[in-house]
Amino acid sequence: MSPAAATLLRERMRADARVLVLGAGGWFGSTFLNLIEESGSGARVLGLTGTPRRVAVGRHEWAVAGWDWDAVTRFAPTVVMNCAFLTRERVDQLGHQDYVAENVGLTSRFLMTLELPSVTAAVTVSSGAAVTSAAGDRHLEHNPYGHLKWAEEVLSREIAENHGVALVVCRAWSVSGPFVTRPLDYAFSELISQAVAGRVRIRAPHEVWRRYVGVDDLLAVCMSLAAEGWSGGIDSGGPLVEIAELAQRVVAEVRPGIEIERPAPDGSPPDQYHSDDVSWAGACKRVDLTPASLGEQIRRAATGLIPGLP
Repeated sequence: MSPAAATLLRERMRADARVLVLGAGGWFGSTFLNLIEESGSGARVLGLTGTPRRVAVGRHEWAVAGWDWDAVTRFAPTVVMNCAFLTRERVDQLGHQDYVAENVGLTSRFLMTLELPSVTAAVTVSSGAAVTSAAGDRHLEHNPYGHLKWAEEVLSREIAENHGVALVVCRAWSVSGPFVTRPLDYAFSELISQAVAGRVRIRAPHEVWRRYVGVDDLLAVCMSLAAEGWSGGIDSGGPLVEIAELAQRVVAEVRPGIEIERPAPDGSPPDQYHSDDVSWAGACKRVDLTPASLGEQIRRAATGLIPGLP
């Protein structure tokens, strides 16, 4: 966990805040729970997820409850962190219709919290897919994940504005962190896992460009801005890196000397999925945070994925 992110949250979040975390059992939600704990802010927290369970992250463990509107209203949150959303790979698992229905339900719950008179600030985790959907294919049938993320952004902004809630839309393009729940689904953590196994193979026969930030840095910055009453969208940024360079950096940190394999170029266009870094750089400057470097992100993610790594 980034000490700078925890310090930022402690300095910016009110000690008497009551924080509702939706999607508390996932990567982002559990990271935020850990961030609040590490910050020592004193804020009260109610974590909700799909089914009641205990969530262990780092040195801490929490009991998180299932959705309960009565419990939410009794808690009277002042701040909401919304991380509840089914990711794109669940489309094939659930089927299109059920996937859409589940996410519409999760979005509806978040929108209900924005109308509570106690809520003054909120952060909702969105995705770069919402930007690419808005710019291109908005069709629900072809791109349900991007379309639904885009729709959630539009609706939450409208309701937050109508109810005087400071809302930060936190668009996560590419992120890293030690508490990733499905490490093999993301290039950053998959490369670390491959390096541990002693063989790194890049699958893409074309250039792949990304910018990475730590999930803890991203959530701390967005929540700090919301807590001070700022509304707007923040796109994750970070240094621009091609996947081969990322693999080299991972190998250097995790298992120096092993070879990196990659297919011969096939002439297909580069995969450019990243922001321009402008809003992220501006947000970090505004809250005076120096985000973790790429090397620091690799070391932290590797520590979470590899028990005993120094």
